[in-house]
Amino acid sequence: MALKTLTRWLGHVLGVLPALYLVALSAFGGLGANPIETLTHQTGRWALTALLLSLAVTPAVRWLRFDRKWHVKYLMPWRKILGLYAFFYAVLHFLIYLIFDLSFDFHFLWADVKDRPYIAVGFIALCLLLPLVATSNKKAQRALGKRWIALHRLVYLIDALVLVHFFWLIRADYSSFWWYAGAYLFLMMFRLKVVTTLFSRPL
Repeated sequence: MALKTLTRWLGHVLGVLPALYLVALSAFGGLGANPIETLTHQTGRWALTALLLSLAVTPAVRWLRFDRKWHVKYLMPWRKILGLYAFFYAVLHFLIYLIFDLSFDFHFLWADVKDRPYIAVGFIALCLLLPLVATSNKKAQRALGKRWIALHRLVYLIDALVLVHFFWLIRADYSSFWWYAGAYLFLMMFRLKVVTTLFSRPL
């Protein structure tokens, strides 16, 4: 039990560190000439990073060939932890935009969603994360049964939407985008059978 608790706490500590780093940068004037833009970009990048890391847990477990009981108890919970922190940073990303760019004016929000495709895509990705977070507990998993697995495979689509959102935001240097996109494609290679099955089902 002690090791299980320790691994979970380690996941939470690592999840909070980027936020604490941004707070420290803000306190010591390290966010550059446009701190709001820096915060917006950094929280968005950490949301994407956490999403990709959550996708990496299952392939990592298979590669390392851990005993099933051991990895189910100590490693697989990291998928949930990373997914929750992806949502946490996505919400921060959205709130920074809503508060500092729009001054909580929801009229401008809907106008932006309609008129600016990258905001619409990002907003859709955030909305799709909501049911995953709401059903991330064991009670929801038991209630939904096999439907829970199907629902949580939405993360594949969410990752793709976030990458599209990121791509449309870039003005010049695409190098970091290709690293993220390459990581996503690499991780999805391990799920080709699942994705093929999803798209081959009759409507």
